[in-house]
Amino acid sequence: MSSWIVAKNRPMKTKPSVMKYHDASSSPDIFSMFLDYIGAYVYSQRMGEICNVWDADGTLKSTLRLHPQVRLLKDKPELEALSLAEYNTILRPMKFKDVQKLASSLMVYDNDLNQSVVQYLKKSGVNGLFDIAIHIMKDPAGPDIALMKKYASLIRIYQVKTKKDNLNIFVMSDNYTTVTQFQTYCDSTWKITSLSKNPLKNNSEEVIKAFAEIQVMTAVPALILDFQRPVDRFIYLMQRNSKLDYFTELNSKEWFLVDV
Repeated sequence: MSSWIVAKNRPMKTKPSVMKYHDASSSPDIFSMFLDYIGAYVYSQRMGEICNVWDADGTLKSTLRLHPQVRLLKDKPELEALSLAEYNTILRPMKFKDVQKLASSLMVYDNDLNQSVVQYLKKSGVNGLFDIAIHIMKDPAGPDIALMKKYASLIRIYQVKTKKDNLNIFVMSDNYTTVTQFQTYCDSTWKITSLSKNPLKNNSEEVIKAFAEIQVMTAVPALILDFQRPVDRFIYLMQRNSKLDYFTELNSKEWFLVDV
């Protein structure tokens, strides 16, 4: 009887109170979501708090290994989520290398995703090293000739600088027609490779392709990017090549982790 009374009167476990949290579902696309998530994590670390995250559709859970300082919430809190402006109060004064160091420990891909990316690259025949990588998006209004000429000019500058007779160039693009249009302005000494040549079967494969492109882009020694695109800022942040010899930002846009 006494043991029953003790058990009956034992206080029930209460759910941990959540005073602050990040809403991952508020980001417009997967790479904006990653950048905002990194911002939330850095903010929490600087505040000495655990990073509470509402991952409504499970994208973070399915793509990343859970960091010990991150807690994925089972229910969405009734209070307002933290805003990007609040992250920027912490992020703006930080040096890029410091943000990059924190991001490298947070952005560790799930094993299944890693395997899918490796298999995709192997199946696509992309297993060589590249001299330089660029990212060209399809322009809905038609070929942007001025932009393509600008890319070609910047690549020529890199070729002169490195004194390489031939260049192996990786082109990230959402449309292979755009790649073939760009080739019109390329030199005969350039070999162009792009994963956009391979037709995609479904949305899931499109995500794998994007991660495969990023794996290539983050390993090259030279990059030309556009910081107006979240995926380009993510590529720059996740750069794994310690010898990034040449980098150009197309529009001279200052680097920021999140845009507000």
